[in-house]
Amino acid sequence: MTSSILATDKYKMVMAQAGAPLRPETFVLMLRRGGPFYLPVDIKTYVESLLPKLTEDDAAWLAKNGMSMDDGWRAAMNGSVEVHALPKGSWFGDREPVATVTGPSALVSWLEPQLIWLQFQIQVATLARLHDQSIATRLAVATCEEEADIIRCLLDEADEKDPGVVADPEGYAAFVHQRATAALDAVGGDPSRVMEAGMRAVSCMAQHRIALTAARDAGFRATSNVFLARELGLAPTGTTGHEHTQRWGSDYDAFTAVRDNVPGPVTFLLDTYSTRMSGLPVALSVMKETPERMFSMRFDSESTMRGDYLLGVHMLAEQGVEAAINLGGGFDAEITRDFEGLAEFTNFPKARQKYMYGQYLVRPHVPLPTRGSVGAVYKLAQTGRRPTMKFSDNLEKSSIPGHPVVFRLRAPEGAELGAKPLTVVGQRGERPPQGYFQLTDADRDAVFFDRLSPSLVKRFRAPGAVALSAATQCLVDELDAERRRHVHY
Repeated sequence: MTSSILATDKYKMVMAQAGAPLRPETFVLMLRRGGPFYLPVDIKTYVESLLPKLTEDDAAWLAKNGMSMDDGWRAAMNGSVEVHALPKGSWFGDREPVATVTGPSALVSWLEPQLIWLQFQIQVATLARLHDQSIATRLAVATCEEEADIIRCLLDEADEKDPGVVADPEGYAAFVHQRATAALDAVGGDPSRVMEAGMRAVSCMAQHRIALTAARDAGFRATSNVFLARELGLAPTGTTGHEHTQRWGSDYDAFTAVRDNVPGPVTFLLDTYSTRMSGLPVALSVMKETPERMFSMRFDSESTMRGDYLLGVHMLAEQGVEAAINLGGGFDAEITRDFEGLAEFTNFPKARQKYMYGQYLVRPHVPLPTRGSVGAVYKLAQTGRRPTMKFSDNLEKSSIPGHPVVFRLRAPEGAELGAKPLTVVGQRGERPPQGYFQLTDADRDAVFFDRLSPSLVKRFRAPGAVALSAATQCLVDELDAERRRHVHY
């Protein structure tokens, strides 16, 4: 089985054009909150099933839509990957590296949306293995038949009673249509000011197809999902991600790379190091170097969004730069109306203020598990020989650098709670601390246990359950010092 090369977010295509598509890179998959979790799939097999097939028809369509593939990008997408993962059947906690994927930059980056879809399977399997009392209500109704099949299969594997799972695509479509209509109403009905970006927040392509069709019928005209953009007659759209700035090592190098390699309008993501101390002033500087280009800035840190926006509008006006502002990260219709009011208050032209909607649009109409409840992420951890991590303005969103692996405490049931961390995040090739074994790449039979005792659930959720090894802490300290030098400079 292979995937279409179009089956990803457009910003992956933009970064392949502006990046180093053949550079060896490592990405890490993890869930940031809500554990413990049960892993119901063999991730190596899953990744192999996703590897794309490049067809000339798809390449021609990409070129027609401003995403021409050069020889390097083509070679990268035909490359291979190396996967290191927790074994199927293991339990893991918050912020533990579930898997790392190493290979050509464009290819391992391309995998992100479909790898993040695993969060749904993981959450369903966890509810089943823990005999959670909410199964009957949370898993009884699915958004589509494919999602319902996933639930039935995972319940069956856990010998958990099927609550009579049914698919309700009509109800889901109506729910999405209502929310899309509300978002459009908040911007005065102008479809040029909104885009859908929920591919990573769904459970499967079938769910996203229903959501996007409903959003299109409500008036949306653009989506980040390249595959469904082609199928549904929508415009593929996207910016750049944090990985792009990490790859280049500085805001200036990242911003000029996309400016100098990608034709048409260019968007700068500001918060990889620090929105106010680096991203914003550097973006303005780069824009002023080539004022004939069309630029926009993307604010993404939810916890500081309002202040970042006000500062950005002020600095644009002060320096005489005409650029658009893209707002994303937890936006819904109510928050949109709030920022429309800020545009009026600051006299910022609303035509230049645009919004990205992810989970708000695609969220199920029933209480199914969602990506947002666990914070599933897939982040760049090493580019070439250089470890890297995302910092952001929100410390919770920081990532793990290098080639991280999980060291698990032996006989955790017999250890006093809090005496030792249950997990130490180490680096590939590093020896486990005394009393620990390497869970990453372990033999499944050596670590498998079907259920999790209440005492182990408590251990996974205890403060300090996860610690960093000496090697990992050293990388984090070095990168943090580099970030502080970068921001100061």
